[in-house]
Amino acid sequence: MKVSHIHCRVRDLPAAARWFQQVLQATAVFNNERMAWLGFGEFGVILDAAPTDSVVTLGFDSEDCDADYRTLTARGAETIEAPQDRPWGARSAYLKGPGGLTVEIEQLVKRT
Repeated sequence: MKVSHIHCRVRDLPAAARWFQQVLQATAVFNNERMAWLGFGEFGVILDAAPTDSVVTLGFDSEDCDADYRTLTARGAETIEAPQDRPWGARSAYLKGPGGLTVEIEQLVKRT
């Protein structure tokens, strides 16, 4: 088996779907009043309309964390933490997503 998708509860489904469209340029492959299915390659993020928000961090691999960070913040994403080198061998940044979601941009750093 392999992981195929994750469900994230959001209180404002239309606003969350718009955020993903605007900031990550991810268009829902399925969308109705109860859910929006966003495809990221072989992995899917399903936004479910709910009375409470899930607290989830969605991690995205990056070839250039700083450039991707600048692109997403230019599209309206709010910064939680700007790009920094991390002790686990990555450069990463954290952005506030819709509801309780956080978006992590992570670039592996070559060790010398």
